[in-house]
Amino acid sequence: MPELLTPLTYATSFLSTRQFVVEHNGEEGWTRLRQELAAKHGIELPHDFSNASWLPTLWFTTALNVGRDLFGPADFHAQFGNAAAEYEMSWVHRVALRFTSPLWMLERGRDYWKRAHNTGRWDAEGRTGWIRGTLHEFGVVDAGYCDSLVAWLRRSCMMTGAGKVFVVERQCRARTPGATSCVFEGNW
Repeated sequence: MPELLTPLTYATSFLSTRQFVVEHNGEEGWTRLRQELAAKHGIELPHDFSNASWLPTLWFTTALNVGRDLFGPADFHAQFGNAAAEYEMSWVHRVALRFTSPLWMLERGRDYWKRAHNTGRWDAEGRTGWIRGTLHEFGVVDAGYCDSLVAWLRRSCMMTGAGKVFVVERQCRARTPGATSCVFEGNW
């Protein structure tokens, strides 16, 4: 029987989570979230993250869910996804994105994903005005995280200069019985 891979997420995702919580709820909010993770989930997040550290993906998705429960609002995950797209793109990336398309961004996002997560694989397809991204074999199934991805994709597509971007998750492993992948579609 093959050895199962522990799903891991790179520190940048945790740093984005921390930045989002601190911007909206202060340092005390981040402290409160860490305390809640430890007390209710047995997750001891480090106080500071090394840029070279990988932590369990389940810790990341659980931190987002606890953040929503502690601070709200109901669209916490979507707000986080929008902000994370901003946090994770340097100004150089943002300038470069203005000369590309949402499909170009989605295709390059496949490579970025591999640097941020050790599980999951993206397929990307599209044409002018439409894209589809399919996420296969991601190690954690979490509806809230999918909401974050919808918002992250929308914001990233907007950074390319596409106007009035609409992104929806057509199929979700967490919400669609029997689904084996998550399928995101966008148009502008």
